[in-house]
Amino acid sequence: MISGVAGYVVTWRVFVEAGAAGYGLFSVFWSALFLVVGILFGLQQEATRVVAHEQRSPDVPRGRSSLWLFAAAVSLVVGAAIMLLAPLWAVPSLGADNAGLSWIVAIGAALNGLVAAASGVMAGAGMWRHLAAIVALDGVLRVTLVLVALAFTHDVAVLAVAVILPFPLSLLIVAAAGRRRLATAGRVSAGYGRLTANTARTMVAASATAILINGFPLVLSFFSGPDNHDQLGSLVLAVTLTRAPVLVPLMALSSYLVSRFSHLPEQAGRTMTVLLLGLAGVVAVLCLGTWLWGEPVLHWIFGPEFGISGGVLTALVASSGLIGALCISGSAVLARDLHGLYAGGWVVASLVSLAVLFVPLPLPERTALALASGPAVGLVVHLVGRRLLTPRRVGAAEGASSSPGTP
Repeated sequence: MISGVAGYVVTWRVFVEAGAAGYGLFSVFWSALFLVVGILFGLQQEATRVVAHEQRSPDVPRGRSSLWLFAAAVSLVVGAAIMLLAPLWAVPSLGADNAGLSWIVAIGAALNGLVAAASGVMAGAGMWRHLAAIVALDGVLRVTLVLVALAFTHDVAVLAVAVILPFPLSLLIVAAAGRRRLATAGRVSAGYGRLTANTARTMVAASATAILINGFPLVLSFFSGPDNHDQLGSLVLAVTLTRAPVLVPLMALSSYLVSRFSHLPEQAGRTMTVLLLGLAGVVAVLCLGTWLWGEPVLHWIFGPEFGISGGVLTALVASSGLIGALCISGSAVLARDLHGLYAGGWVVASLVSLAVLFVPLPLPERTALALASGPAVGLVVHLVGRRLLTPRRVGAAEGASSSPGTP
């Protein structure tokens, strides 16, 4: 909740202070940064899974590999890749005058790689207070630094630095309070080769996730063009505001869900069903409220520059529910070690959404349709695949547990 409120405040103040065009440019930087942060979420998911599995099996020998060294290597590779690919994405999305922001994206992404690994270790080891602290501190520090920066300047480069500083600051503060336990839990029996293979698959899935969630404004910038930041600003603001109530809590809790599904596999199906039904109820209420009051309330808060209709806002809220359902099903699938199915559901969802963006409709309506259709298909892939593959895995596990000499 703290993280979500902080994100709302940053969105509100930058839009009001810098205007639709200034917010449009800021949102493209934000989207580029958090697209990579979303990709690195695959590192967090795999760290959560491997630590949770080893916590459940205390007889497994530890100390073969260090998740901290592994995360540092992944972060350096990701940062270097962003800079090497900058000529392909920075100018078309940010414009030639602002392409230097790619350096800040690369540095922020590399720093976040360490935060992702630490968050995964905390979730896998059940260090929930530490994990809550790092999520909350990150949000509080970011909104504080951005508000201080806005008091002096609207320069996007200064705002960008304020956005990435919370990554190292929150990690240093929380790690100082639990360094011994983090160091111990970060030593795992899995070799670096297996960590690399599993993390690559979860990061492929996370890439597709990030395109649908964190990086979608960046995708939209390619369809609106670098000279239409004012038009893009209102649409990105609408997408951000309508999905935050659903996706911010679910993304914050996703590591908890993976850990819970891993520790209690016999209850995973029932838990997933309850969560999906609860999510459907919440989204239905949000859709009704958005249909009745969304457009006038947002006009009152953000002024006449905001120009998205109530129907599009409601459709965007409904689409956020489908993405949220995909987050829940993905956590259940990943906890079963079905990395290929996990990645497949998100990749299919991403590809379908990108394909729908080429449909000849006005951009707001096209965006809502894309964000709903892709996740709906991906959810079907996860649910059907899990139904087909889980009995085989469970049967194998039961056969192993009934063999002679097995406790």
